[in-house]
Amino acid sequence: MTEMAALDPESLSAADHAAFAETVADASARELMRRLNRHAARQDAPLVLSGGDTAGVLAAWSRGYAGKHPEAGLFAHFVGCTAESRSTERLLERLLLWLRRLAALPDPLPVAPEDRREILPNWLGRAAARYRLVVVLDAVDRLTDADPEQAVAWLPDHLPPGVRIVAGVSASSAVAENLRLRGWQVEGTESAGSAGAEDAGTPESIPPAVLRMLWASRRGLTAAELEAAGHAAPAAQGPVYQVDGRLQLAGAGVRDAVRRSLLPDGVDRQAAHRTVAEIAETAMPPERRLDELPWQLTRARDWEHLARFLADPDVLLALLHQPDRLDLTRWWHAWGSDAELVAWYAQRLPGWRAALAGESLAELLLLLCAAFRDQIPGGDLTPFMEELAFHEESLPAGQRARALALRGSWLAEQERPEAEGLLQDALERRLERLGADHPETRTSRHQLATWHEARGNGQAAVELYRAALRAREQSLGEGDPGLIPYLTNLGAVLKAMDDPAAAKPHFRRALTIAEKHYGNRHPTTAACLDNLAGVVYAEHDFDQAETLYQRALGIAETVFGPAHAATAAAAHNLGAVMDAREEYRTAEMLFQRALDIREELFGAEHVDTASSLHNLAGVKDAMGRYDEAEPLYRKAIANWETLVGRDHPATATSVNNLADLLRETGQHGEAEQLYRRNLETWRGLMGEEHPHTLMTLCELAALYAEQKRFDDAEPMLRDAVERTARILGRDNMDHINAVTRLAGLLRDTGRRDEARELLRRTITSVEGTLGMISPRLQKLRRHLDALDVDPDRLH
Repeated sequence: MTEMAALDPESLSAADHAAFAETVADASARELMRRLNRHAARQDAPLVLSGGDTAGVLAAWSRGYAGKHPEAGLFAHFVGCTAESRSTERLLERLLLWLRRLAALPDPLPVAPEDRREILPNWLGRAAARYRLVVVLDAVDRLTDADPEQAVAWLPDHLPPGVRIVAGVSASSAVAENLRLRGWQVEGTESAGSAGAEDAGTPESIPPAVLRMLWASRRGLTAAELEAAGHAAPAAQGPVYQVDGRLQLAGAGVRDAVRRSLLPDGVDRQAAHRTVAEIAETAMPPERRLDELPWQLTRARDWEHLARFLADPDVLLALLHQPDRLDLTRWWHAWGSDAELVAWYAQRLPGWRAALAGESLAELLLLLCAAFRDQIPGGDLTPFMEELAFHEESLPAGQRARALALRGSWLAEQERPEAEGLLQDALERRLERLGADHPETRTSRHQLATWHEARGNGQAAVELYRAALRAREQSLGEGDPGLIPYLTNLGAVLKAMDDPAAAKPHFRRALTIAEKHYGNRHPTTAACLDNLAGVVYAEHDFDQAETLYQRALGIAETVFGPAHAATAAAAHNLGAVMDAREEYRTAEMLFQRALDIREELFGAEHVDTASSLHNLAGVKDAMGRYDEAEPLYRKAIANWETLVGRDHPATATSVNNLADLLRETGQHGEAEQLYRRNLETWRGLMGEEHPHTLMTLCELAALYAEQKRFDDAEPMLRDAVERTARILGRDNMDHINAVTRLAGLLRDTGRRDEARELLRRTITSVEGTLGMISPRLQKLRRHLDALDVDPDRLH
């Protein structure tokens, strides 16, 4: 293959915006400049400048502010400085990439637009916890893909402390009023600069053909490229500015004027794009052609030509090597990024096989399949994986390990058992070649650990996570924030193995590192608080869990605001602690708050909404407000059945709670149906001897006992007593509950001596393992003492 390097779109875009700002900067409006300085110095609602030459003022101010405040982070986007700058998605992409770079975030850039919008508050919060952020957005009303009500809808309503936003809009823009209604400060201004962008006319000194080509270009055209098309290059002044030898139209007003007067309809615009496409093919060097030609082809709707271009191995490989694959993602989505695109590339395999050597073909396939898995998860990669497997034995060591890891992780996604051998082989090869802490080794180790975790082989996952942590410690030291994900992974698998005591020191250490490095208003600190709270909650240390969850909620409210999903999650978790402490009114308030947020964000049919419905019903149930709890349980069950199915643990849990409520309120017929349904569900999911199966067996037997159906209840309770003792242990609460229920049945059927002997025998068996004041031991003693005095307490 021919070596071809794809230009970095983000670096080019940054240069475009910087050159535009230098060209149009106008510092003559001194009072306005002082107003912007005051705004940047304090926490306040976003500021909108409406009217006049906002680009000139904002360009001058942002350049001056950045020079005087190197400790702050300043992002500036001038809508209209290039053709693609007018895209909301491109603006959001630039902002996210800037935040990631500023805060040194390890996260990949999400591919889907909705995922980018969702991650923005988190990345803003993480960057703002360390820097003052100033975001300058000029001419947001001139974004070509947004209506006035949606121009900045992608920005979160709540901004973290430390974030300042300044926007510029045209004087006659409806966006200004929409932003005012949103709570932004809107100030009208007429600067000393040129008239508003909406008043710009077509530059008469530049030939129309040149203007059309400059309008159609992605990043402008060089003098040599214009001369190749038979035109002299205009001077870089007034309506045209220059960056790295490329001449561009200066701003949205000039672009709109050219479009209105010279390119009035779609046919004209497509023709202009075809003209620039011809220049790109005939007069541009490879790197410029790679940047410009696909842009033109997508806008000319020349899909056949675009397909040929993107099937060229040299082109494809260069775009796959580009940081974040920004351009390839753009072209694929314009073309149609779905399973059919994957199938179309599979049809290119014979041609690639004939044209490329084994190593070159393998490199192309490795990168291409990684891109497909990120962007088109529904595509069938079988032909590509089979091709890789065919060449695998002949590949150099590094490529072979990459091929093994790729095929192994692909098979793991399909839960194919042969995945484990490939993942293990890849890890061993990378350990030998690259060392314990190479990024590729870390990836292989994580892939294999998650494979074991998903199959319930927790100990194997623990060993891999411990090895990963040791390798990172040797590279980074004991207190580096880069250890947090590794501590979290290790803690999470130990918690999943029902060993919170082993998980706790890892979560505590992660929190200590986060507090020291990030401080107490960072999303990572909140996540570490939440993890530690989860394990101390599992240990029934509700005081500490409450403190930790309170702190996590405080960070979420500060960083994300009162109506964000993270705030809902934090409120929900704190509510669970208050529920466990039997502070039901506080728990009810927190669950209701979480439910309100989740219904607003996600709608009625969402797993988080269903979870909040279930928990809110539970506290109302515990307070005896059965009429309020019952419809919430039923709504939660309906949601679970829609979202995860009828036979799912979440559904069964809500069904069980509803059955308990119905039994409590005397609706025995439906309660029995629900218990029977759950018994079959747990048997099918977990087996006859799982604690959930045994618990449901006890509940159904207790219902029969309450109905005086002793012949049905007694064998079930005896079975439950025997199996809970054998499986869970005699000191387990489920066993003790089964014992007390059986004792109650024996009493009610006139066998008090047998009931007394059962309770005494159980107390004797657990006294050696439970403390004298253990709630479980005390429960048995209370039931024994009350056997003749207060028979009702035996239920």
